[in-house]
Amino acid sequence: MAILCGALSVGGLAGDEWTRLREDRNLTPAGLLRHFAGFAFELGETLQDAETFLRRRRGDCDDFASLASQVLAERGWHTKLVVVMMEGQTHVVCYVREAEGFLDYNRRAVPDPVVASDGSLEDIAAKVATAFRSEWWMASEFVYRGQTTVFVDNAFPPATVAKAPVPSRAEIEVVSSPASVATPATSEVEVTVPAAANP
Repeated sequence: MAILCGALSVGGLAGDEWTRLREDRNLTPAGLLRHFAGFAFELGETLQDAETFLRRRRGDCDDFASLASQVLAERGWHTKLVVVMMEGQTHVVCYVREAEGFLDYNRRAVPDPVVASDGSLEDIAAKVATAFRSEWWMASEFVYRGQTTVFVDNAFPPATVAKAPVPSRAEIEVVSSPASVATPATSEVEVTVPAAANP
């Protein structure tokens, strides 16, 4: 899967299919994704143009998401491409604002293929990572400008801090040093927590 490629081009027999998709007045995001139900998954090093993807009937997540974003945007839908980076894998989806969810190539053959989402990078990333049974470490909205991938926005998961158990008042013994009584400006307070309360 590569997100570092450029524009989609069309021609030949696959161009007829591309034209039909682009001219379908009843096309919905879910219908578009279902159109690819018979396509095979094949991880690629580069983004396939629409003609190649349609002719070969195989590709990966960025091939589909890029095509979906282009055809739906031409029909007036508001889309954004999102790449979710997880440990050992990367996945691209196409969010569609009016559908209130995103299109995931991995869900092309399920009855209700649109994954509900509020559209935030954090929500999309969390749902993609859950589907992969993984943790996400970065999500980015991006666009293609010619042969260049431009990252528009980024999100990172909230930092997690290990929570230590809080000892009760009965478990805390406060001891003041003799020096702290004489000079309050340099007072020291020692807190002793019994060993049983430490993790």
